[in-house]
Amino acid sequence: MRIRLLGPVEVESTEGPLDVGPRQRRAVLAALAVDAGTPVSIDTLTERVWGPAAPEAPRSALYAHVARLRRALAQADDDSGRTIGLSRHGDGYVLDVERQQVDLHRLNRLIDVGRTTRQTGDDGPITALREAMDLWRGDPLATLSSDWANRVRRSVASQLISLAGAWGAEELRLGNPEAVAERLARILGSYPLAEPLVSLQMRALCAMGRTPEALQYYVDTRALVVEQFGAEPGAELRNLHVAILRGELDEPYPGNLRPVTTPIRHVPRQLPADIVRFSGRHDDLTPILNWLNPGTGDPAPVVSIYGTAGVGKSTLAIHAAHKLTSQYPDGQLYIALRGTSVNAEPLTPVDALARLLRTLGVSMSYDQEQVDEAAALFRSVVAGRRLLLVLDNAVDADQVRPLLPSGAGCGTLVTSRQPLAGLSDVHQLRVGPLTVPDAVALLSHWVGAERVAAEPAAATAIAEWCECLPLALRIVGARLVARPRWPLAELRDRLADERRRLDNLEFDGVGLRASMAGSYDRLSGSADHSERVIAEAFKLLGTSSMTELSRSTAAQVLARSEAHTERILERLVDAQLLETSTPGSYRMGELLRLYARERFTGPDGEMTGEPSNKEQASGSRLA
Repeated sequence: MRIRLLGPVEVESTEGPLDVGPRQRRAVLAALAVDAGTPVSIDTLTERVWGPAAPEAPRSALYAHVARLRRALAQADDDSGRTIGLSRHGDGYVLDVERQQVDLHRLNRLIDVGRTTRQTGDDGPITALREAMDLWRGDPLATLSSDWANRVRRSVASQLISLAGAWGAEELRLGNPEAVAERLARILGSYPLAEPLVSLQMRALCAMGRTPEALQYYVDTRALVVEQFGAEPGAELRNLHVAILRGELDEPYPGNLRPVTTPIRHVPRQLPADIVRFSGRHDDLTPILNWLNPGTGDPAPVVSIYGTAGVGKSTLAIHAAHKLTSQYPDGQLYIALRGTSVNAEPLTPVDALARLLRTLGVSMSYDQEQVDEAAALFRSVVAGRRLLLVLDNAVDADQVRPLLPSGAGCGTLVTSRQPLAGLSDVHQLRVGPLTVPDAVALLSHWVGAERVAAEPAAATAIAEWCECLPLALRIVGARLVARPRWPLAELRDRLADERRRLDNLEFDGVGLRASMAGSYDRLSGSADHSERVIAEAFKLLGTSSMTELSRSTAAQVLARSEAHTERILERLVDAQLLETSTPGSYRMGELLRLYARERFTGPDGEMTGEPSNKEQASGSRLA
């Protein structure tokens, strides 16, 4: 005979299931069976069966249930042939049966056998553990609802989860992930927060090549843990998740005896195409390559390239990154942060992290205020890898800081309009316009060396009217390529006319107007009052008649004290809207001045804050 408590309370004889009566009678049987062979007092039985809802005469009710149970059990013998007894003992009753005939007690015995024989290395553990798992038919004491039954259920559930963990580990050791995955899927339906079992299920699925399903188990479990406890899963599960993401799960658990297919590590290659027509910049390129060389001793170097609109920061960063690919064999990540984009809001750190994590195979959902959690996960995923991260067109240090890897082996290259002084241990490089010879060489890449050689003076003048800015030269080159019969002198003369200069620096949706607008609009639209003051100062200075500015002349234009004016001028220099060559002396580039006059003055020369129709119609694809 078998008395079963690991599921619905049942009695099974050699002839089949034995009818022991309704639920309360089964509760009496369960209350005696958990202490089989040991007397249980009437008071204890009453508390176990009814709890605070006991009837007025519990002893009489117990007598009736015990008498009927005794008659039912007398019909069945245990395995030794003895009659099952239920007898009175002092102020209680005792169920006279071998404890191993009660599945709960046999479970404990089998777990002990498995634990003892596991050290021998033979098949003893798995034999005992498999038999123990076969005893588990569902929720212990199913259909019973007393407080005692609930306490027993919770206690036994803990034992069963531990058993499932030991069994699953042994099955994986023996190379049976299919059996583990099938069984644990059912168990986790009832115990979804059992993290040790989730861990085993993830290992089993990975061993079967079902890595996406394994990752989904983590996503679902994490969501439940966060929802119910406001915390993250335990370290074991988090570390396993990261190992799977990084393709480093090469065994289902320590001690694996047979090979398991290792997930193929995804190596991202996200860099935009390198620029074939790259000219000059040797003095800028060399320090970048040196700083980002993993052999220089800097464990996680960060290089910041900053400069004015159209100066070629992105082109330089992408060119440098392509030269470094062999030194970062685990991949290159690229993300446009849209810091000064006219037609799109800058990416928030959380959105940027989500994109980076998706590239690395992690699909996680975070709220904007969970930036620290998302950043921690990103650092965990990239730890130990040799990755190069290119963050293009950043707003400021606050946008960049959560995106920086912390482990040795990763390098980061950031471009922005202004220096990122808020980052610690960063190599800063200001990029200025090209030299005139390099600008002419870049123009010849676009229009052809023969065409430039035929009109060298016109080519030089074009470079100078473009202020040697690579973006302007690129636009001019594209216009000339589209007009192969035009002499260079024609475009030179068009650029010389300040009324048409910006018009001739627009082509195929790319133009200096929109690129310059990004710097001004970020300041004028800022929630920071001091930045809006800087934007207003740019408008006033750009539309004034002064080309060279001192503190005193600028103070007159701005109607502020010289001390306050100097602070504003220095902020404009940081925003790349003014230049300074010597202390106290400032100037605005002619292209910026033309932009300011066009945007902020009307046909009659009066100030206006409305953008021009030309600017509204133009867009920019480069920072």
